[in-house]
Amino acid sequence: MIVDFRGRPPTPEYLTYFGPDRTRWIGERVGARSMSQAFLEGSLELFFEEMNEAGIDYTVALGRNSPEMLLGERRFPAGIIPNKHVLVLQTRYPDRVVGMAGVDVSNQIHDAVAEIDEFVGQCGLKGVFVEPQRALPGQPDDAAVMPVYEKCLEYGVPVSIMSGPFAGPDIGYTDPRHIDAVATRYPDLNIIAGHGAWPYVTEIIAVAFKHPNVYVSPDIYHFVPGSEGYVTAANGFMADQLLFGTAYPIRPLKQTVEDFKALPFEPDALTKALGLNAQRLLGL
Repeated sequence: MIVDFRGRPPTPEYLTYFGPDRTRWIGERVGARSMSQAFLEGSLELFFEEMNEAGIDYTVALGRNSPEMLLGERRFPAGIIPNKHVLVLQTRYPDRVVGMAGVDVSNQIHDAVAEIDEFVGQCGLKGVFVEPQRALPGQPDDAAVMPVYEKCLEYGVPVSIMSGPFAGPDIGYTDPRHIDAVATRYPDLNIIAGHGAWPYVTEIIAVAFKHPNVYVSPDIYHFVPGSEGYVTAANGFMADQLLFGTAYPIRPLKQTVEDFKALPFEPDALTKALGLNAQRLLGL
């Protein structure tokens, strides 16, 4: 089984955020050799064909409800991918799409707790995605985010926390010590470090070493300098805590699966990272 823990099906709702120019620019920086035809055409039919060609069984589609962000003079647009849309995808394609609710922890776009009650508790989305670094802006261990974690615990679903170089206004916003604090406070909460907290590779590995409830999902950041530690850790103590992802449409599906398989994983670690860990985490 292969589970893409960070995929965005090429529907109009996702394409309003992932424009071709920015997607191409980031993709080239992480080794993408082409752009997905399904993405360029906005075709779900082609997307599922590309999943089949890559051997991907499920894609995890994240909702998103976050304000725009400035990185110097570069503007990252507001990310509004409604949870109603994610639910439609999961309902129509239950054998291909797993949905996670995107929650605004600042409570400006919606009431965060009520959103989880509706889309996770009542409608059955499989987890929650938060970007406190943009929404507050703040850190994952800010007091404002605690009710979200407690709701995730109530429903027994994981929370994916945005990390990586674009997580917040500056690189300090992805420091894994804040995920460490959340994992310490909530040892029964399954936490996913989306984008693997790159470039803080050693630090997020140390957090995963301390906390078996912390999962690391580097996706495109497996293919940049300094990422070797993810594989080394997965070949040892972190075998049950690494998750594969493509960050589609940033990287094409088939190339990313092939490049991931070419990394120096031990066979058991590769099988777990490609799908077994996600299968267990999401109850697939």
